[in-house]
Amino acid sequence: MAQGGAGLGGLNLEAIMKQAQAIQQSFENNKAKLKQETATASVGGNMVTATVDGEKNLKEIKIAPELLEDGDVSAIEDLVVSAVNSANAEMDKKIESNSKAFIGNALGGANLGDMANMLGGLLGGKK
Repeated sequence: MAQGGAGLGGLNLEAIMKQAQAIQQSFENNKAKLKQETATASVGGNMVTATVDGEKNLKEIKIAPELLEDGDVSAIEDLVVSAVNSANAEMDKKIESNSKAFIGNALGGANLGDMANMLGGLLGGKK
């Protein structure tokens, strides 16, 4: 093995490890930030509104008083389930968007196809 942390055809393994640690720290910071996000959805003409956090835990549910006056428990239950599911779907979109942006930033703007080609080249495949 060559001196100065080089190995694998001249790659600086020490630099690669430092970069991997920096990406890991950035990932943890991003994950903590995402936990603070919320997503809200309303259904039934805004009769029921649900808010979830970044871990998709229900944080708040609001039911319009006039919905309770009708006394249709089954309709209320359906609307609550629908509102929570919609809020979770919104959070899924936020998580996916955030993840794509994080990966792009972590890879220096490279996309996953570029990364696959780079890894393939390193491992003796496509260049």
